[in-house]
Amino acid sequence: MNYKVFISHKKEDEEAALEIKSTLVESGVEAYLDVLDNTICGDGEKLTNHIKEKIRECTDIIVVLSEKTKFSWWVPFEIGMASQKDMPIANYLLNTQALPDYLEYWPRLKNKMDVKKYVETRKSIASKIVNERAFGTPIQFSNTISETQRFYSELKKKL
Repeated sequence: MNYKVFISHKKEDEEAALEIKSTLVESGVEAYLDVLDNTICGDGEKLTNHIKEKIRECTDIIVVLSEKTKFSWWVPFEIGMASQKDMPIANYLLNTQALPDYLEYWPRLKNKMDVKKYVETRKSIASKIVNERAFGTPIQFSNTISETQRFYSELKKKL
């Protein structure tokens, strides 16, 4: 399966978002980052529809979190959109600040190596699921656990 990761961030954290995109691309994963998209302009409705469409085109979301994120209106919106879609979500922490309770559930990435673990784990879980479906036997997990939950469980073990 091909993955495409939406990178959610506040403009001030653009440098970290670009590094994440670079690491994903080096790992063979496509990524969307709005700083590279010249089509973002216009009123709130156009921007909202643009973000919704870009999230729909993606399979995953990595959220860059810093002290500045508290002042973003869009980052929580993007997290909400991803949650509704049951997309795998991971937080990329730029510092050791405390996270709001609702963000503690998702895996926490802290550096380039963690992003690589994210990619490796994502591919590993997808491979296991393909094998389960092909052979009709569950591998290591219950059928009641979603692919996203399985991914979180495995990734958290590696981080």
